[in-house]
Order: sequence, then structure tokens, then C-alpha cells
Amino acid sequence: MQVQVLVIEDDGPLRAEILDFLVRRRHRVTGCATLAEATEALATSKPDAILCDIRLPDGDGITFCVNNAPRLPGVMWLLMSGNHDLVRLGNQLKGLKADMPSYTIVDKPVPLRLLDRFIQWTGHPQ
Repeated sequence: MQVQVLVIEDDGPLRAEILDFLVRRRHRVTGCATLAEATEALATSKPDAILCDIRLPDGDGITFCVNNAPRLPGVMWLLMSGNHDLVRLGNQLKGLKADMPSYTIVDKPVPLRLLDRFIQWTGHPQ
């Protein structure tokens, strides 16, 4: 099943690697380097999944997720960070509020096979 994915990653080579990987698996992919670009992309499309770096030049991915997830029901969020403290903090935040959106946080670099499993699960929810 083809999945529409929004990738928000400011590291150009890593974003290109993720986009290439997902395109080769025949998914529809939009890549953004900033949250401002992602906001523009969300104005014209509704992805099935959003892969978002946590630390971006114009904000953080956790806040972006919390602010946008309510208007994007059913969208799966995968937040990524190379900062292990941010990953730990983000996972702790998940348990603090009952109305927090559903998201997964992983360490970067993210293994491509993990992205593949995440996208496959997104396209075939149980």
C-alpha cells in the first residue's frame, strides 16, 4: 500500500537518504527542512505519517506534533533526535497528559529498516 509521508529533517543528506529510501518503496513523499515548510505542506495535503526531527532551526518537533496532531486525526508521528536526553524527555512527556497525541520517538541515526516497519504499520493498521 502506498503511504503519503511528510519528512521534516534539517540535515540535507539525511533527509535525502530518507526520501530516496521511501520513494524506492513507492511511497508519496514530501521533504521539508523547517517547520515553516512543513506547515505550508500541511496546508495542501494530509499525510498518513509524519517523520519529524525534534530539534529544527525554527522550533521543536514535539511542540509541532502536539500543536498539529489534533487537526490531523489518524496520522502516525515518528519523532527523531540525535540527542539522547531529548529522546528520553519526549518519551517521559508521553505519560504526563492523557490528551497527548500518539507518537513514537527514536534515536538518530534511524535505521532505514525501522522506518520501513513504521511505514508498513502505518499503511496497514491493526
